[in-house]
Amino acid sequence: MAKTRYLSEAEKREGRKHLYLQEMYNGIAYSWIGDTIVYLMAIYFSASNLALGYISSAAYITGVVLPFINRVFHGKNHIKVQATVWAFRGLVCLLYLGLFFLTGQAAVFLLLIVYTLFNLFRMIGIALHDSTVRTVSSTSNRGRVVAGMNSAYQSSSVVMRIITAVVLSIERFAGLAGLLVLQVGGVVANLLAARQMSKIPSRSIITYKKGRTVGVIFKETMADPTKRRRLILRWLSLAVSVVFALTTPFLRTEVGLSNAMVVTYSVVLSLAVMAASYISKQFSDRLGSRPLVFFSTLFSLFFFLVWTLISASTKMAWIFVLGFFTNFFVSLISILTFRLVTQVMPDDETVAFNAMVNFVIAILALVVGLLSGFLADLAPFARSMIVVGGRPIGNGYTFVFLFAIILTAVEVLFSVRLQELGAYTSQAAAQVIFSRHGLRAVSMIEKLQRTDDPAKRRFLMLSLGENFNNLATSELRQILASPFSPDKLEAVRTLADRPRKALLGDLIRVAQDDDSYVQLDAIAALGAYRKEERAKEVLLKLMLHGRWASVRSMASKSLARVSEGTEYLSLVNELSHSARHIDETIDYLVAKRIMDKSGSYLTEFFISIEQGRSPTFRQTRYAVIASMIKFDTPRLAQIYERMNLGNKEYLSSFLTEARDLALIDLNYTKILYWFSKEMWQEVRSLCMSILDASDLGFDERFDNLKRGLLKAKAMDIADFDIQDMLAMLYFSYSLGKNVRT
Repeated sequence: MAKTRYLSEAEKREGRKHLYLQEMYNGIAYSWIGDTIVYLMAIYFSASNLALGYISSAAYITGVVLPFINRVFHGKNHIKVQATVWAFRGLVCLLYLGLFFLTGQAAVFLLLIVYTLFNLFRMIGIALHDSTVRTVSSTSNRGRVVAGMNSAYQSSSVVMRIITAVVLSIERFAGLAGLLVLQVGGVVANLLAARQMSKIPSRSIITYKKGRTVGVIFKETMADPTKRRRLILRWLSLAVSVVFALTTPFLRTEVGLSNAMVVTYSVVLSLAVMAASYISKQFSDRLGSRPLVFFSTLFSLFFFLVWTLISASTKMAWIFVLGFFTNFFVSLISILTFRLVTQVMPDDETVAFNAMVNFVIAILALVVGLLSGFLADLAPFARSMIVVGGRPIGNGYTFVFLFAIILTAVEVLFSVRLQELGAYTSQAAAQVIFSRHGLRAVSMIEKLQRTDDPAKRRFLMLSLGENFNNLATSELRQILASPFSPDKLEAVRTLADRPRKALLGDLIRVAQDDDSYVQLDAIAALGAYRKEERAKEVLLKLMLHGRWASVRSMASKSLARVSEGTEYLSLVNELSHSARHIDETIDYLVAKRIMDKSGSYLTEFFISIEQGRSPTFRQTRYAVIASMIKFDTPRLAQIYERMNLGNKEYLSSFLTEARDLALIDLNYTKILYWFSKEMWQEVRSLCMSILDASDLGFDERFDNLKRGLLKAKAMDIADFDIQDMLAMLYFSYSLGKNVRT
């Protein structure tokens, strides 16, 4: 069978493995050839604020070449093209070695050219990378995959940045030489990333459709409200990232930190991205991106406001904490908006769509980057703009951070109007994110997905059932909706132990489904919804018209729990006479016990003899009745148990305890003899004597049980066997012992 361009699940797993490895090597590479080191080199050569603003936006400006990708690489395998441009991304960084021989503006000019080429190849790779992520993931796990990529990238990045900070703290490597050595190391790591990228399975070919220009695709996309809002949010999030990137030169020029401390700050930022990836991984696929974006933009507004007010004298530790939390929310928005865009990315022209998206980003980044640089040049005015109590508040980059606040405020407006199918409302999401029970629900669901141990899964399902957060409710609803889930039975039983009104409708659907393998458990669970009229109506319908006899009997038991009255007792009595299996009989017995407080059903004590039931059936029925009445020890079931195991002392152990009743004590030896010789007439006579001497009028249940046992007088003794005689003796003794003196 010919393969399509879509990958099989095995190929997707293989692709994700190499994708994560590529991101790991890329984290190492970018730590040494990315923006932080370039900022430090630019500042070393006294670059202007406009140049620094250009560096912060260069990663996106180069997107202007993307409209030509489809035409240039038409017919080529997109992974091969991606791996090739990624390799060139690193190789061009070797040109930085020319900085050894240049100074001043010439060095800055070379640096900007090389960094532009670096980002040119990087942007082409990223445009293709988006479609790679799409091909090796699915809608259900894309948020997890994107978060996993970020975790792999940031984990290696953090380690390398810590090493970098240590290296740059050594005096010999603190200057230009140390920065250039790191560039060479980054080139090697980048080549390893390109090699892993080339191993990702792909049958996708880059295609160019004549007439499908950036302008045409942009116009079509903007006409779709869903796509338009998602893309605008994506563009705004990247614009905010461009502005926030200027906190690196802010620390070097405004606060005066050393190169090593600036790199340490970048480690803090990487940790923030890792935290954002983890949160996205845990919540985005469950809650949706929309509510998370909304909350993140609100928090970003607050932290950017703090940035506008801090001064150069603010303690370094507080600046690092502020940087962590700001970058956490900025990165979380970026990850979530990327997820939103991949959901609406067209299958047939992914590369062209990405080219359009990144072309707009390029124009926006250029404007934002240069405008941010211009605002940074207004530092003298910014420092004295806000005065409180005669003291100036703020810093030279206050206008830059005010610009970030404006962009973030626009993000808030668009996130409110964003539409995402299946996403939680902001209120529902808040109950998960800002709730201890919500976070516990996330943890339990995560553990459920990782464990195969049946005992652990049952424990987790029980814990999930005790958690009434809406995320736990949503997870249980999904399990109930599944035709088969290893946790479905436990989910139903959980709802029986911990009724949840929000899932009553879901439970009713399962209970009414005659072909559901957990139908009986669902019907039993409905018995826990005592105050719900819907449950009562459904149970009555199932008891009268259930497809299976077991459904009707189970419904009667649950209906008894819901109604707790005698309204349906006569109907249950009638249905119980047609019960064929012992489980049905037990259900009806339980229903009668709940409905009939007087125990009138006990007058039919020997009905199973009249129906010709088997010894096992009769043993079970008698043991159930004994259990429901809750006589003191010994248990009737235990006596049967010993007899069935061939224990010859099964009767004497019972009789020894029963000698507190005079008639038993007087006839102790005779009773043993009668049972050994199957002299049932004598046993019956003794039992009837015990009953005749017992006045049980003080308790209706006991009195009805006595009446049921006395019916044995009129029955043919040949119909009785040892099962019935043990029951007759046990109940006669128990009633005789409970007579009031």
